[in-house]
Amino acid sequence: MSKVKPKAFATLCGRIFRDTDPQYFPSAEHRGKRILLCTDACLGAFLADPDVFCKVHRNSDKTAARMKSEIQHLIGLWSTYDSTKKSD
Repeated sequence: MSKVKPKAFATLCGRIFRDTDPQYFPSAEHRGKRILLCTDACLGAFLADPDVFCKVHRNSDKTAARMKSEIQHLIGLWSTYDSTKKSD
């Protein structure tokens, strides 16, 4: 039985994670979306003032688009060096 690898994801601050499950990260709901944070300290700061925390960490839609592009690029690079793939 093969184990399904979690997809790469980014926390609100922009840290990109691969090969780990986002369920192990602190998270909160904000404006109908699940927000992933990297530490419990960040979660506390987020819960104290979510709008300010989001503004500081994700200043614009351009940032979100840049993050998506970077994640896709890194996934492409990682697949090139993925040691779990079988070589023919």
